[in-house]
Amino acid sequence: MKALTHPKEPMQKVLPYCDIIVGNSDEAATLAKNFEFNTTELHDMIRMLADMPKVNEKRKRIVLITQQEDPVLVYSEGKTTEYPVLPISPEDIVDTNGAGDGFVGGFLASYALNKPLEDCVRNGIVAAHMIIQVCGCTLPIRD
Repeated sequence: MKALTHPKEPMQKVLPYCDIIVGNSDEAATLAKNFEFNTTELHDMIRMLADMPKVNEKRKRIVLITQQEDPVLVYSEGKTTEYPVLPISPEDIVDTNGAGDGFVGGFLASYALNKPLEDCVRNGIVAAHMIIQVCGCTLPIRD
């Protein structure tokens, strides 16, 4: 697998304007390395990302990290919560491309409607779960 790269300087410029940061565990590890967090512990990484300087101090930053079949980690309001993903058998997984995009779409659709954070995360998990069962980033056709 190709190593992920996130150049530090552009990320330093954009992160102060981010109320929500979403990524996977590999992306979080790359950011932690680039910002010299000196930890390999995901719980520490997401707390440190959340605590980075932010322009809009009226809202606390939310950090969400997906981990494939492991729980989604969400740092909000000073604490980390783990949300289990939906179980799926390996033979039902068709294509994992777009799983992260599906998660973000499901999350943000609920977030834009001012749903509780827990509901937003769960809807992201459901969307990702649906996406990996089809080819490409498409939703199954409903009857």
